[in-house]
Amino acid sequence: MSIDPFESSESLANWVGRQLDAKTISAVANWRMLEYWLQVELYRSAMLGEAGPWRHLGDYEQPYYTESPRSGSKYKTKWVDLVFAEPNLMNPERIVWVELKDVGRSSDRIEANLKGIGQDLAALYQLNPTKTKELWTDPPPHVVDRGRFDEWGRYSGGITGARHLISQVVIIPRALAKDVGDERIVDIWLRAFEARVNGPQITQDLDIHRFDGERFATFGTVSPLPDIIG
Repeated sequence: MSIDPFESSESLANWVGRQLDAKTISAVANWRMLEYWLQVELYRSAMLGEAGPWRHLGDYEQPYYTESPRSGSKYKTKWVDLVFAEPNLMNPERIVWVELKDVGRSSDRIEANLKGIGQDLAALYQLNPTKTKELWTDPPPHVVDRGRFDEWGRYSGGITGARHLISQVVIIPRALAKDVGDERIVDIWLRAFEARVNGPQITQDLDIHRFDGERFATFGTVSPLPDIIG
């Protein structure tokens, strides 16, 4: 049976958690660059056909235009960790924009990191596909990467015709997750999100699911990009 890890938050958390255990995340559990390891392994999984119909859109991290950039940002451009599309990269039916986060190893850092994750979710929630296409077609000076012109030109045409999903994957050592508690983790995450998008009512449509692996708890969320931006 074909797997669609972005079918639901539960599917996503379960798929990522199992992928990480299979790729022996425990062997690198104390590495401070674990978030980058996670990015590479999930990219590789998709390109090996282990994520059902999804393949990565291009060979790099990709920029997008958001109406809610991070606090202090001079631009409304943000770079996302992973962008998957299906079934055809040139003319996709669906595109999912995925942010990744390893919250670290200490309880005194988790609150700050979770607030940042909430801000990242707000940026995704207010992603503007039309302006993202323009960003790829005619990148401004703060985005320009001459090695990427061909890639952006090749895939930009499919951005506005696709249905968009937004997603986050957060990994937390199980012992730390137990100390902090699921309710507290989700509360910090979503309160920071709500503060950026003006209201708690929208979180009713956001589902965050947890999967427990050998060493890490994986939290995943995926939802359609809301039709709130022209």
